[in-house]
Amino acid sequence: MLPLDTARLTLREFGAGDLAALEALLEDARVLEYAPGETRALAAVRRAGTRVTRRRRGPRRSYELAVELRRTGRLIGACDLALAGARSADIGYLIAPRHWGHGYGTEVARALVAFGFEQLALERVAAVVAVENERSRRVLANAGLVWEGLMRRHIRTGARSWDCHQYGIDRTRWLASCTPCAAALARRS
Repeated sequence: MLPLDTARLTLREFGAGDLAALEALLEDARVLEYAPGETRALAAVRRAGTRVTRRRRGPRRSYELAVELRRTGRLIGACDLALAGARSADIGYLIAPRHWGHGYGTEVARALVAFGFEQLALERVAAVVAVENERSRRVLANAGLVWEGLMRRHIRTGARSWDCHQYGIDRTRWLASCTPCAAALARRS
């Protein structure tokens, strides 16, 4: 199932050699500007540097992945898909600011959605984004997720509360919007 390859990116498990790039990602205040508290993608980046390989017990509940440019092999971000129930998951992503504006966030979000529906047989994929994060809201919309609602004071960090938007897509909508995806799933059945 992994790694996930897109036209320009590879989403893969973190490796020991990723630590310096991950530390650089976290040192940039622009990356953390709209990361209210400890998002799953941010937590994945922080854990990746200290993780000790261990055997999994039971079914996997989350996929925390490095985002690298296929052309160069350079790590440019992190992402995750976390199961939120038997048939649903939440996604998150962080991209280094020097790579903003190139569509990489959308490519990551689309890959995670496709992975959830194709490989994990999910019925729903969702994401939560801070209201102020217009760039990430566009990423989610471009990836096919639709706005579902506003959650007032959804996340609290220190003295600040964050209002967040909920985005989501279900399997039916995804299949309707993605003819090649439906054909691929039909071939597998």
